Amino acid sequence: MIKPRSLRRVAVFVGLFALCATLPVGAVKADSVYTVRNLAVDSSAASAAEARSVALADGQRQAFERLIRRLVLAEDQVLLPVLELTQITALVDGYEIAKELVSSTRYRVNLIVNFNKFSVRKLLQQRKIRFAETLSNDVLVVPVFDAGDGATLWFEPGDWRTAWLARPANEGLVPLILPLGDVMDIAAIEAAEALAPSHEALLGLAERYGTQEVVVASVFLDLPDLAVEDDLNVDAAGVNDASDAPVDDAAETDVSNSGRVRGPVEGAILQLTIHRVGATTLSTTSELLRGAQSESRESLLTRAVRRVVVHVENGWKQANMLRFGRENEMHIMVPLKSLADWVETRRRLRELAVVVSVDLATLSRGQANVLLRYFGEKEQLMLGLAQSNLALNFESGDWVLQTDGTAGQSGSREKNL
Repeated sequence: MIKPRSLRRVAVFVGLFALCATLPVGAVKADSVYTVRNLAVDSSAASAAEARSVALADGQRQAFERLIRRLVLAEDQVLLPVLELTQITALVDGYEIAKELVSSTRYRVNLIVNFNKFSVRKLLQQRKIRFAETLSNDVLVVPVFDAGDGATLWFEPGDWRTAWLARPANEGLVPLILPLGDVMDIAAIEAAEALAPSHEALLGLAERYGTQEVVVASVFLDLPDLAVEDDLNVDAAGVNDASDAPVDDAAETDVSNSGRVRGPVEGAILQLTIHRVGATTLSTTSELLRGAQSESRESLLTRAVRRVVVHVENGWKQANMLRFGRENEMHIMVPLKSLADWVETRRRLRELAVVVSVDLATLSRGQANVLLRYFGEKEQLMLGLAQSNLALNFESGDWVLQTDGTAGQSGSREKNL
């Protein structure tokens, strides 16, 4: 016979579980990848009201463009046709005005736009456009520079590192951070070790910044030999003075025999090599960039930074593309310390882009048995779990979820790009 006290305990437990089941799962949720922030828009019109209307419309268009660049593979972005404003606003859940300045004919605003995940997914699926939603943990970028005098890392002239610091705030799925370059960093690794690349030295540096992956971005800049030009200071009629040339590094420009202003890196060859180093992975890729007509050194290095970012982002998207046509399931066991522990774990699982559903089979004081449905293959699920500091281990015939991982959490001393 069950005693009344035992019945009360069961009733309280069931009641708490029912309450937890109805709690919003996003109570402590971080920004969704479908939220676009820091969108500055400035519009003028005949009236403040008209300027505001134009700015909000333009802001939503820009936000959608940023979202597509964030989610979609670079080569697939051209597949999406230009949408009308009504089609874009239909994808928007809402927007927030972080800051605004109004005058009689001008409206300036900083917007936060929230898109509806399921509406955007449907749009991209219908057009068979490949995309990913999983946000990566931080990746450490180690820039190595060589202008012909030997590779330098911490004591380089600053051009390459400055180009990284000057790039726009991260808007993609892979947050990139830069080492401080302080005494501890200098002692941790040298340029030759970064170029080797040395797993031990690089992962030791990564540990300092709380990351699990390093991208060594090295450039070898082969500048053109302008000495071969014939009489660069010709005084032929019609030749503009180099100091008036509309280029970034006017003091370094020259005038060719054709009378055309020549940029300081025109014809230069920049060899870009990217090493990606993780605990169990290593990949290397290289490409050549050529200095364009009237291009400055700063502009060429900025282009190289963009190429690295595109390479890293595309690699991540390829590994985490949502494969809606492949749905799998797995029974997992989740160790628990409390009922609140289960609610938090369920929230973290539901937030994973690859997870379709989290169905509870049984729940006891010490564990929950769950049926997990997900898109894609098991390896993709594992990768998605790792980004939320979760892991699956096969123990005694069962898949057991580990929820107490701390890998991938960034230290407080990092420099965000």
